[in-house]
Amino acid sequence: MDERARQRQFEEQFLSQLRNRAAVMVKTMLRDGQAVLETVDDGVQQLEGAMRRFELYDRRLIDEMPGARAAQIRFQKNRVGGLFKVTIGRLRAMVLAPAELLVKNERPAAVGRDQVLAALARYQLLPSAARPTSVLLASATGFSEAARALVHSTNEPRLILMSGRDDGGWDVEMPEATRRSPWARMFEFETQDELYKRLMHHLDQSAHQLDSSGISLPALAQKLGLPVDRAESLVRRACRANPRLMTVLHEGTVHLSRTPVIEEESSMKLWSRIRRWLRLKPTVGEQVREMTAARVRLEQQRAELDHKLSSLQIEEKQAREQGAAAASDNERKHVAARIVRVGREQKRLAAQANVITQQIDVLGTRLHNLTLMQQGRSVALPSPQELAKEAAEAEQVVAQLSTSADLAASVEVGAMSSALAAEEAAVFDELKALSESRAGSRADAKVASGESADAKAAAERAAREPSRAPVAPPPVPAAPATARAKPESARPEVS
Repeated sequence: MDERARQRQFEEQFLSQLRNRAAVMVKTMLRDGQAVLETVDDGVQQLEGAMRRFELYDRRLIDEMPGARAAQIRFQKNRVGGLFKVTIGRLRAMVLAPAELLVKNERPAAVGRDQVLAALARYQLLPSAARPTSVLLASATGFSEAARALVHSTNEPRLILMSGRDDGGWDVEMPEATRRSPWARMFEFETQDELYKRLMHHLDQSAHQLDSSGISLPALAQKLGLPVDRAESLVRRACRANPRLMTVLHEGTVHLSRTPVIEEESSMKLWSRIRRWLRLKPTVGEQVREMTAARVRLEQQRAELDHKLSSLQIEEKQAREQGAAAASDNERKHVAARIVRVGREQKRLAAQANVITQQIDVLGTRLHNLTLMQQGRSVALPSPQELAKEAAEAEQVVAQLSTSADLAASVEVGAMSSALAAEEAAVFDELKALSESRAGSRADAKVASGESADAKAAAERAAREPSRAPVAPPPVPAAPATARAKPESARPEVS
């Protein structure tokens, strides 16, 4: 799929979601009102202006470009039993597609501040009765920081920016007054089920971190593009749905982790409390959960120590560069003292990190052993005596079946009579003779056709090459008559 098609698909999805949310808002907030959806030419005008700047005069290009469709939603309330309708708000919505798509079909950058201001300036030219109270602009590639800052600096009309995320979600930037009002639900394009699917997708992508150090709730909320409170509700739902997920509180921050062992039954929680009151040994599942929580806390402590060590290493490197560039011995002495202090602090932190690493290794080994033990007990397996007994019985059954099969093959009697066999042999000979006669006739026909084809080919060659035909040699010319009549001269006699 090329970039234009992807942007058009995003535009279609955006407008469809907007229509659905408007219908929901009418049912929940405007029960005595309605939402009127109208098509406006804001996008077409914007594309025409961009085409004039690029000196493109092909009108068919507008049909291929995203951003040509724009909509206006008028929210109305009924008055006097529905005889009159009062408009309480106008929302203009369209997709901003960067003008680079007009000339090259490549993924553009985020929409900037100037393009957002140009879209807002169009509505200032409208009459006051037709001006929108809110403007919703969307982009498939997102908005720049300067463009998002306009949301909180623009009063009339209220500006809301929405951009698509790579994981299928939506990033919404709206004024604080709109966020606190019930109209904020107008821009919640994702359902709770879709948000939950996105959460599980991110957890699958971070499986290693989830199984070791855990994922902090603020970091998870940043990945989802949601406030921390909404992300926390999704995490609680995931923990209820998946018994392996658990939350660990470390220094006021909630971390989501995953235990390797599933607790069998939730009804055992009361029995677990009773066992704890009686100071009995906890179950394997309880031990695994406790050790998983301890490991997550240790991982967080080691991450903090690693961060401090990195800072000290950077400070030491800067101090050494400063000491190398020092112009006096007094300055070098102060730098050397600081390098020594930093080095000692690094050794202390490294020793603490080493202790924590060893503790994590011990916990990891015990977790591994308990996990193997629990998995071995989770399935009831037969004993060695039972396996040997069943193997002997199976071998006996196979031997008996083999003997019966051999006996059946040796005593099998044919069901065909002698008369029927003779008749079948006669029919077989007749068919064989017929087949041989047909094969001979086909061979004769093939030879005849081959000879005729050769003769025809020779005639054609003779017609094409007449000069190569054999020619009789010319006759020898006869001697003249005078030569024949003259007598031959006699030789002299020898005396």
